[in-house]
Amino acid sequence: MMFVLIIAVVALGYIIYNGGSLMGSQDVTNEQSNIGTLIANTRKLKASSGYGTSGTSLVSQLVASKGLPNMSVNGSNLYNAWGGSVTVVSSGMTFTITENALPQDACVTLATKISRGTKVTTAINGGTAVTGEVDPGTATSGCSKDSNVVAWTVY
Repeated sequence: MMFVLIIAVVALGYIIYNGGSLMGSQDVTNEQSNIGTLIANTRKLKASSGYGTSGTSLVSQLVASKGLPNMSVNGSNLYNAWGGSVTVVSSGMTFTITENALPQDACVTLATKISRGTKVTTAINGGTAVTGEVDPGTATSGCSKDSNVVAWTVY
C-alpha cells in the first residue's frame, strides 16, 4: 500500500511540474496569435496617407474598430500574458508593435515565428533590426534570461 502511495505522489508531482510547462507554452502560443491578430487588424487601419502621424498610438483606433485580440486592456494600454506592456505605434506608412517583459522562451519563439511574415523587421532588446525571418541562433543570442523587449515594424 505504501508503494502505491509513493508512486501516486511521484506521478502527481510529475503532472504538476509538466502542467506548468504546458501552461507556459500555451501563453507563448496565445501571444503569437495575439500579435498576428494585431498585425492583421492594424493593417486594416491604413489610409492612403498611412497610419497617421509618426509616434501616434493606434490602440484607441483598434479598440474602436474591435480589432484587439484577447489581451488585457486598461484604457488605451495593452498587456501581454506576462504583464508587460504592448504598444502599437504609427511610423507614418508603417507601424511598430512592441512587446515588453517577455521571458526568454517567449522572446525566442515570438522573434522567430512572427518574423516569418512578409514585410516585417524584428528588433530584439534594441539590437539591429533584422528584415525577414530571424533564425533561432540569432534570437537565442539576442534574448536574455531576464525580461526582453521585441519590436516588429510592419510594412
